[in-house]
Amino acid sequence: MEELEIYDPVEGKPMMIIYMAKSGEKWIKLSGDRLVEGVLTRVLRTSYSYRPIEKCRIKIGERLECHIEEVGNAMRVYSVVPTEWVVVKVERYEPILEDIPEFRGIAIAYCERQPLSVEEIQAMFYKVIPKISVDSFGGDSEAYHNFLESDEAKRYVRTNA
Repeated sequence: MEELEIYDPVEGKPMMIIYMAKSGEKWIKLSGDRLVEGVLTRVLRTSYSYRPIEKCRIKIGERLECHIEEVGNAMRVYSVVPTEWVVVKVERYEPILEDIPEFRGIAIAYCERQPLSVEEIQAMFYKVIPKISVDSFGGDSEAYHNFLESDEAKRYVRTNA
């Protein structure tokens, strides 16, 4: 029996996720770039997921987080800070490929404001520090051991992998 190749027009394309303030919430005033300074919007964040659709789950109750990268650190150490926005409803759409060929799916996650106390923020705050192993040096164990003995190594978590 001849094996047929199946063409998947959305293979390798991302799922677009739009996090929005739900209807009834105050609109958000944008700041930063002159082009959008003072503009009101309900869009809190957009993101793209390349994970398989069955693994790309947005959970009700999920709290949006803000990732703040440490300036001047070559290893991309960053802090994760919770925001006051929580997902309360999710809608998924399959785009018509002729109209929106860039995405394999679109999800809208509606969020509502649920403020946190300072204590709650502190309890949910954490840092992400890259793990360093001999694999980080392409298997060069001498370079890895030289790094471990340097002052630079004190910032990172050591692994045996």
